[in-house]
Amino acid sequence: MNIVKGVADLLRRSAGGQAGEGGSWTHGEKQSAPSPRIQFSETSEEAFLSTLWQRYENTIDKVEKRKSLQVFFLHFKQTYNNWDPQNNDPLSVEMAPADDIVLGCSSGHPSEVILILVQEIVRLTSLVSELNSNASKANSDASDPSASLDFSPYGLYALNSLTITNRSMHNCKVFSYYGGVQKITALLKAAVVQLKTMTSTLGVDEQLSRCNVEKIMFLQRILGYAVSIVAGFMELYSSGNKNAQYINFPSNTSLIDIQPEISLKNLKDLVSEERITWQKKAIELVMEAGGVNWLVELLRVIRRLNLKEQWTDLSLHYLTLSALKLALFNNPRAQNHFRSIGGLEVLLDGIGPPSSKFSDSRHTVFSRDDRNYIFGIFQLQVISMMVLRETVFGNINNLQFLCENGRVHKFANGVCWPAFLLQEFKQAWFALASSDSQVVKPHTTNVNSDTSSGKGSTHVDCSDGSNLIEWNRYSVALSRALCSFLLPPEDIKSSRDEALVKSSMPVSLGYCELSIRWIMKVILTIFPCIKACYSESPIPNHIRVFGNTMQHCILRTFRMVLVSAPALLEVFREEGIWGMIFSEKFFYFGSSLKELDLKFEIISGAFAISESWKDKSKCNDVDFIQVEAIAFLEFAATLSSNTNNLPECSVLLDALEQSARNPELATIFLRSLRRILQLTAAQCLGSFKSLDAINRTLRVACIQAQEIRKFNIFLRGERDVAEGSGVRKTHAINSLKASKSWVKCMESSMELFNDYISIAEHVARLVLHNSSCVDCLFELFWEESLRKSVLKHILGLLKLPPLLPDDRTAKLQLCSKYLETFARAKEREEVFPEISIDLLINMREIILIDQIYYQTLFRDGECFLHIISLLNGTFEEEVGELLALNVLKTLTGLLNGSNDSKAAFRALVGLGYQTLQSLLLDFCKWRPNQQLLNALLDMLVDGKFDVNANAVIKNDDVILLFFNLLQKQFAAALWPFCLPEFVEGLDYQPNFML
Repeated sequence: MNIVKGVADLLRRSAGGQAGEGGSWTHGEKQSAPSPRIQFSETSEEAFLSTLWQRYENTIDKVEKRKSLQVFFLHFKQTYNNWDPQNNDPLSVEMAPADDIVLGCSSGHPSEVILILVQEIVRLTSLVSELNSNASKANSDASDPSASLDFSPYGLYALNSLTITNRSMHNCKVFSYYGGVQKITALLKAAVVQLKTMTSTLGVDEQLSRCNVEKIMFLQRILGYAVSIVAGFMELYSSGNKNAQYINFPSNTSLIDIQPEISLKNLKDLVSEERITWQKKAIELVMEAGGVNWLVELLRVIRRLNLKEQWTDLSLHYLTLSALKLALFNNPRAQNHFRSIGGLEVLLDGIGPPSSKFSDSRHTVFSRDDRNYIFGIFQLQVISMMVLRETVFGNINNLQFLCENGRVHKFANGVCWPAFLLQEFKQAWFALASSDSQVVKPHTTNVNSDTSSGKGSTHVDCSDGSNLIEWNRYSVALSRALCSFLLPPEDIKSSRDEALVKSSMPVSLGYCELSIRWIMKVILTIFPCIKACYSESPIPNHIRVFGNTMQHCILRTFRMVLVSAPALLEVFREEGIWGMIFSEKFFYFGSSLKELDLKFEIISGAFAISESWKDKSKCNDVDFIQVEAIAFLEFAATLSSNTNNLPECSVLLDALEQSARNPELATIFLRSLRRILQLTAAQCLGSFKSLDAINRTLRVACIQAQEIRKFNIFLRGERDVAEGSGVRKTHAINSLKASKSWVKCMESSMELFNDYISIAEHVARLVLHNSSCVDCLFELFWEESLRKSVLKHILGLLKLPPLLPDDRTAKLQLCSKYLETFARAKEREEVFPEISIDLLINMREIILIDQIYYQTLFRDGECFLHIISLLNGTFEEEVGELLALNVLKTLTGLLNGSNDSKAAFRALVGLGYQTLQSLLLDFCKWRPNQQLLNALLDMLVDGKFDVNANAVIKNDDVILLFFNLLQKQFAAALWPFCLPEFVEGLDYQPNFML
């Protein structure tokens, strides 16, 4: 064992001459030797490994020693393949004294084993560096063992074993102490250089030889293990996380949670502060050794191979991105370094299509018949975006790089290319199916390769449920990745109540502002692209899934941003957020997948969705994304820090007018406006006044009233033929439901109007002075369901005390509209008497408030003409008598004590009210009753006639009218008798004696 320690010291000293590309100091000079010493236990499988290790140490012959080591690595891998270290804290093992020996590998492995593994890295690095010369030897002498060793699996057992040992923090410290970080970086560099050399010499259309194919596959395997070791060394979660191992990506079908999200919150939940400190140091070691540089260079080489349509291992690409993500997380130094070496451009390229073969579906060729391959490519796009996010999050300089000319469009197009790809595949398939009658449309997504002809084609159809699931997961992952540029991922998919969300952003407001401006530009590019990638109707399912998922994630993220930093609302406004959200390409993008419950379930699992949201989404003609958009706008308008919600109210009103003939959607807009008014009445008063909000709302209600009348006409026509016609009957029922929707929408308009006008008297006065509002109210008066409410508001406006000089002019216009209602009521014979009587009764109540003022007001509005005209018609006896009685009572109120009114009325109907007499006689069929005569007595005395009081005649014109009517009554009753004899015989004493 002393010999091993001596070799270790020699190796440590020699490591000083291999400084990393990012620094010059050695690890051994800055760290103490790891402790304590760990040995294999003497029981179970570890005892057998201890025996194999002793055999290796005791073997002298080099060939036999190599074989013994290979056997040891093989059994080491089998024993610890599923190893999960216990007490995996950097201080847990170090608590023991340095001279103690710990038996058993529950928390680590013997240092001498890790030392040999580091030495194996050096040997593999030499083999990789001499790969070309060894391959030449293999061509000349196939029996050369060194050449065959390059491609044998035994040469990779050491790397595989290192991916296992790096799960333990103790092992990572030992690995670092022996210069393992520099050694694995050197191996990474050698393999990348070899792969890059082969790529640079390869022509565009040149086919690889079998030897070159084997070399590329071997190099990719080496790189896969090397990157896995680097990633395991930097792992910020439990190092027992087996996702850090070298994996076969295409077999992994979970495209949404294949790697845990890294965040400061769950990092603190999972590990101690000491471990976090060590992991930060581990990342620094990798950076100092130049690991980040060569990971970026590896991405460049992979991209170059893809562009030349050479096969690359998706697992290697995935692991490289994952390792970079670990290095960049919450690491400003790494972010800046990454930008300086051109990493941002590499990631931007990685978001786009991997090669030219994806740009034309007619020439798509894959060398593997794997249906998950295309979704694997999609997931690599998502991971590239996640790494890009870690590179710029919180770093204004890096984000500014993405904001420069051309890069926004490049990023947006990179986000959209999968949707374009699937659409092209679908169109190509239909073209193929139409040209070949033998072709049967598949029900699943197929990636077919015609290996016999050397040409292949890919046909993707996302109509079946299984593939739609994969597309849904991809859409959710991509949407999260995009929105994570604004917020940490755990906040985007959090199901916590908004009140529990942290009150401050994890980054500076300067970054938040810039990220909002950048992501708004991206979104304003993405959705036109999505809209442009289809032309047929209905929208393809995969496009609808993609668009709806991104819409919901964006809306939720924007809302959470405002929860954390309400001051950013102004930035959103400057970037045109409301114009974007309520545009044709977003708000009116297309109805969601109501028939595909699968889609909604996946979104529900991926994002926090409240029960109220789910209920709202069940509206027949309202898309749930539209409901979310309106709810977000309402939230922004009611923020406590929002002192001017005019922009939000303006957007709502514009959208309301645009949706005037969509009752379900218009109802939601109206209810949102009402909630905003209720919650922020002070701000809304100014906003509503500037926007003429109430007038516009009432105009929308009038449009809906017109639609209801059309429905009613249609229903009357359908009702006649509904019997015996099932189709027409069903149509009539559906129309009746639609009519109810219109009524419900109008009622919402009146509820908003009621809340607004009830705020204060000066608000009601604003409505009074708005002639358009008054016109709309009288238009809505004819809707039976609203008539009572509308009349209440009209009377309320009439009853307002005259305070301003213009009040009388406004009231006169209102009074004229009120009186014109009598004439319009005549056009509706079925409701004319009831409406007229109700209006007359309310007139008398108004006059009692201020008799002189309202008598003058109504007189100037030509009330007498409108009221007298009510008697020009034919009605049923009972209704007619009631109407005539109310006419006389109202005239009495208008004439009471006003000589000007009496003179005006006399000028209209003549001396002795001759015209009124003719109308009353015709109306009553020459038989006026006792109530009518009593009403004339009231008019005679300008008030209530009392037979027991000394009444005084105040309206002389009524005398002749009264006696003429009385004469007609007796003449009709006593005919053919003589009137004096008849009166004398009855001993009649009339009540009208003065």
